[in-house]
Amino acid sequence: MNVNRKFGRFKQWAGERMGGEVKTGVSDDFKSLEQEMICRHEGMERLHKSMTGYIKSISKTKEAEEKDRSLPVGHLGTIMIAHGEQFDQESEFGSCLVSAYYRVIEFYENIDADEMRVEGMGRAHESIARVQERYVARATSSWLESLERSLAQMKEYTAARKKLEARRLAYDASLSKVQKAKREDFRVEEELRSQKAKYEESNEDVIRRMQDIQEAEIESVADLGTFLEAELEYHDRCREVLLRLKRDWPTA
Repeated sequence: MNVNRKFGRFKQWAGERMGGEVKTGVSDDFKSLEQEMICRHEGMERLHKSMTGYIKSISKTKEAEEKDRSLPVGHLGTIMIAHGEQFDQESEFGSCLVSAYYRVIEFYENIDADEMRVEGMGRAHESIARVQERYVARATSSWLESLERSLAQMKEYTAARKKLEARRLAYDASLSKVQKAKREDFRVEEELRSQKAKYEESNEDVIRRMQDIQEAEIESVADLGTFLEAELEYHDRCREVLLRLKRDWPTA
């Protein structure tokens, strides 16, 4: 029976392609929603790809001499410190690289102030690396994960849409069978009623999923706003580190 149904769907599909079978249509509203879903899906995939590339670029680490991995800005700071410590304590250049002064910067909730020491150019860059690591974590948990949830929702919609098409073909195949029957057949009519009920069920499911995707915009806007706040805070903290460094920078 299952093989016969699959053959019936294939026969219906082939007949529609050849123009010999009638296809059950959908409303203009459904078509409009469907086009919107296609646009959303394509855009969401591009957004996710670009955001993944962005996160990867700002979180890419470099292997230091001690085999520890750090962000490029942190590695730069480590090299500055290592070279600065090779100079005498009286060396202004060495001090600027390492420990011209000691200052505490408070930043980010739940982060100890002692964690953000600025001791010359090297320490400043190590501090910026820690700021960047936290920014990567916030950007990932807000916008990137939001995009992943949206894509998962879109994947479920796509599967439901394929199921609807399969049931539509089965329904049209049953309808064609009834119309071509030379006499009434209870089994054929019962199959038609069953296929129609399944088709209508899937149609309602697809519409509901499309509406859910539209309504999910509210969460997407909130997640995008969180990403914006994280990016602003990241640049503000980096600027704060460098401004504090510059404030006590030795004048010529």
